[in-house]
Amino acid sequence: MTDAQVADAAQRRRALAVDESFIVQAPAGSGKTELLTQRYLRLLAEVAHPEEIYAITFTRKAAAEMRNRVLAALEAANSQQQPTQPHRRLTWDLARAVLARDEALDWQIIRNPNRLRIQTFDSLSHALARQMPLLSELGAAPGTSDHTDPLNRAAARATLQLLEDPQLGRHIERLLVHLDNRQALLEDLLCHMLARREQWLGHVLLAPDGQRLDDALEAAVGEHLQQLAQTSRADWLQALIDLARQAAGNLPPASDNRALAAWRDCDRAPGTAWQDLLAWQGLAQLLLTRGGELRRQWQADIGFPPPSEKGLAAEEKARRASAKAAIKALCEVLAEQPETLALWAGLRLLPGAGLDTQQQAVLVSLFRVLLHAATELQLVFQAEGSVDFAEIQLRAQRALGSAEEPTDLALAIDYRLQHLLVDEFQDTSSSQYHLLATLTAGWEPGDGRTLFAVGDPMQSIYRFREAEVGLYLAARELGIGQLRPTPLTLEVNFRSTRGIVDWVNTSFRSVFPPRVDISRGAVPYAPAVAHHPSIDDDAVQVHAFAGDAEQAEAALVVDLVRAALRENDTGQVAVLARARSHLQAIAAALQAAGLRFQAVDVDPLAQQAVVRDLHALTRALLHPADRLSWLVTLRAPWLGLSLEDLLIIAEANAHCIPARLRSAEVRSTLSVDGRRRVERLLQVLDDQIPARGRRALRPWIEGVWLRLGGLAVAGARRMADAQAYLALLEAHEQAGGIGDFAELEAALGRLYATPDHQADGRIQLMTMHKAKGLEFDTVILPGLGRRARGNPSSLLYWLERTSHDGTTHLLMAPIRAADQESEPISDYLRELDRDKDQLETARLLYVAATRAKRRLHLLGHIGVTARGLARRPVAGCLLDRLWPAVEPHFNGLQPPTAAPADPEPPRLAPLQRLAADWQPVLDAEIAPALTSPPLDDQRSGIEFTWAGDTARHVGTLVHRHLERIASQGIDDWLPDRVATLSDPVRRGLQHLGVESDQLDLATAKTLRALRQTLADDTGRWILRAHRDARCEWPLTLHDDVARHYVIDRSFVDDQGVRWIIDYKTGEHLAGDREAFLDQEQARYREQLETYGRILRLLEDRPIRLALYFPLFPDWRVWDYPT
Repeated sequence: MTDAQVADAAQRRRALAVDESFIVQAPAGSGKTELLTQRYLRLLAEVAHPEEIYAITFTRKAAAEMRNRVLAALEAANSQQQPTQPHRRLTWDLARAVLARDEALDWQIIRNPNRLRIQTFDSLSHALARQMPLLSELGAAPGTSDHTDPLNRAAARATLQLLEDPQLGRHIERLLVHLDNRQALLEDLLCHMLARREQWLGHVLLAPDGQRLDDALEAAVGEHLQQLAQTSRADWLQALIDLARQAAGNLPPASDNRALAAWRDCDRAPGTAWQDLLAWQGLAQLLLTRGGELRRQWQADIGFPPPSEKGLAAEEKARRASAKAAIKALCEVLAEQPETLALWAGLRLLPGAGLDTQQQAVLVSLFRVLLHAATELQLVFQAEGSVDFAEIQLRAQRALGSAEEPTDLALAIDYRLQHLLVDEFQDTSSSQYHLLATLTAGWEPGDGRTLFAVGDPMQSIYRFREAEVGLYLAARELGIGQLRPTPLTLEVNFRSTRGIVDWVNTSFRSVFPPRVDISRGAVPYAPAVAHHPSIDDDAVQVHAFAGDAEQAEAALVVDLVRAALRENDTGQVAVLARARSHLQAIAAALQAAGLRFQAVDVDPLAQQAVVRDLHALTRALLHPADRLSWLVTLRAPWLGLSLEDLLIIAEANAHCIPARLRSAEVRSTLSVDGRRRVERLLQVLDDQIPARGRRALRPWIEGVWLRLGGLAVAGARRMADAQAYLALLEAHEQAGGIGDFAELEAALGRLYATPDHQADGRIQLMTMHKAKGLEFDTVILPGLGRRARGNPSSLLYWLERTSHDGTTHLLMAPIRAADQESEPISDYLRELDRDKDQLETARLLYVAATRAKRRLHLLGHIGVTARGLARRPVAGCLLDRLWPAVEPHFNGLQPPTAAPADPEPPRLAPLQRLAADWQPVLDAEIAPALTSPPLDDQRSGIEFTWAGDTARHVGTLVHRHLERIASQGIDDWLPDRVATLSDPVRRGLQHLGVESDQLDLATAKTLRALRQTLADDTGRWILRAHRDARCEWPLTLHDDVARHYVIDRSFVDDQGVRWIIDYKTGEHLAGDREAFLDQEQARYREQLETYGRILRLLEDRPIRLALYFPLFPDWRVWDYPT
């Protein structure tokens, strides 16, 4: 397809005009990143210095991708011939022009890529704040943290301790009285507000008396009334007013219906000021019920007495009947105008007045307390040497000053900065938008400086990160400051087939609102044009279910995944859900079907068995009186005491569990097996308890865990999860312990298990939010009929609202009192927030659907009631938003006829545990136990450098890095690169508990093993890409007990032979090498041949076994007996 055949080619060419500013709407699959790259190259060919161009993105990944694209284009233009594809040829030509500019001005960009100013908003803010440390008050560069809840809480508590302060104390007292003295509630409120202070701090500083709140509320009500007046047809509105006068005249003189009674003496359309609201609400009574639905009946209480009333004159009867017919006709017209209908329905929630005196006083006190808490937070930041990203944004803005009073830094940047490019502009927050406005203050059309903002408002889905799509809409319609960027819209979708593009175009027109509304963040749908002309009638499939169908959907997902993999043996399949919980049944079904997948940020780390057991061990060791944690530790697979033995140990007694374990009398009552297990535990504790306080918490806990057999139980596959937990311990350690377990557990709750790195990545499970920016051959959207968890009720409702003129205002409701269930302003703000959420839900569904390249499957259900199938999905679910497009697929769906079978009683899983006499010095053997990854060369009689844990930890690190090298690709690894691993290896050995006097030797040995493997032809052949290659391959053999094994490396070679290779990090120092290898082969023959026996059950092919020794390097190979 030539450039001329691309539907939006003219828009794309226009976007490269370097003397104009543009704001570009780039829908899904439209090649946004390539256009940004081309614009950047075009500018580079014009400027005097590369530093005159700033490109800003939202994530480090996006910044790295753009930087790499620019450099790759320059390198390709420097070494390759001109491409034939039009878009690639254009990039090549632009890059050639940059190379000519580079040579003329001696930039040497390829050698000095740091001259390219491509960075994130956060890194830009960091740089700005650091350049003016005194003005920004940043000082020396602090650390930045995503999770500063403990810091916010510390500031809140420090503030509340000032209750006796003569100035601040009266404000704290007023708040506590208002909340019925619930100090914890006030503390939580302060923490929540501090975390989002960039949204309110500027507004509060400008008006700490709260006066602007009423002004903002009045403006919001006025805008609503203006929209209603503009969208209501004049003749229709006048007819409604005439009926309102008639209805008001029918009310009794003492009627308490003030809104409708106000129309007795009015005959013209009401104004749009706040005081006119009551009149509009009176009109709305004639159209809508209290629930906001169109009326079907009109009674005397709203001025429509029945025409059938006895004793009426014929003329009066006719008048009444005519009025009812007229109002019915008006409602029928309104039913055809959903946007106008929504405005009328919204009248019932508009507050009739602002804050009363008491509410105003409480909010003023809140502002005073918040301002002080923000000051306390600065002291906490200073003490901790860490700030949050909001603070960096605020201080960057402080370093720049304002458009009216710019700082020296702002003037210097204004002189240097000529062109600004912004990616994902639809996701800017108000503080980021303000930063952009400050950077471009004073820019005018034609002065040589340009702004190029690219985004897609239809993909704005990050309100929870403070993104405000209304700012994009305002900039597109009104500009930024004095700049008026030219709006451009891309149309072509290069990602999806025509079948998917056509379906999305047809379906989402009714899902999105019909027109732009800046204050609501309403974005109309912009249709796309498919670049791929092929049509597939099955490109989009809707799978309808009746009733709760979680298991049925999961089973269908398995079938769809298998079909997709058969159809395209290199394609990727993504299962995208609105919530992580919607993926749990699917993950279980895929596992049961033997389909390995990568779950990206889906499985909570705290729910992983290895982490639960480690956490219980940590609590038990730090708190001997924690009975529950001790019992969990005793039951964990590394000890695995029976329930009978646990009952004996847990018998009601004044002594704590450790004391009970040390009692010879108690141990004598245990089973023989239980006694042996407890004695092994005591042996480990006797060795390790004295180290408490002398070793850091992480290596101490890890040392106990390893000696008990934690790694043997977890296996290499779960090692990353264990390390994540141990790193968390390290971060929360205080004086050898944990200061606040609640904080540790809160931090743990924010982490997710590591994806299965042994999966080939062709099947991925993730949330729809996580899929933003990605694409897959087949996309499956399950659980569309399930509702997401609702937002809990809040003590204080507030939001930052973008007006139709592009300015932002703070709307804040009064704090609800202890005995107050509802409040008009709170109800209004809650409805505004709900409306924004609903609009974003439509955009989220669009993002999910447009990830698909070839196939899109939508799975959803409608409920079953006592009367049969529900008429439509539950409100708030994604299927409800998509209902107009998918309803035909549910027609004819029958409710399930068979009563659900009684669920089988849960069966207890067999107890999995290490052998009672398990010892960490033993290598992986064939034993009725859960075995660890190979713990090499630990037996006596074999020569090695040193014995014990250190050798084992070296083996662990070597295995880990060999797995990483094989996964990343051997071509990226030369022996010299191993030197870059020195610090990570050293840290890894420290974390595993290697003593300081052995650390240098252990690090050197680990690096030597890796270096020699990479320098060895055999080692490189083992690690290179092969068919069906696996690293750290876990296998389970079910005999009388479950036996678990891990194969270090396995693959199928070009001759169809299955290789099973085990790494051994033992080192032969003297004597006959061949004799040593023979001895090692004899030692491990049974182990490897057991691996071979398991794989023979899985596949029928020749099997070859090998031991590879990275420290020689050498190997021993033999065939598995047929």
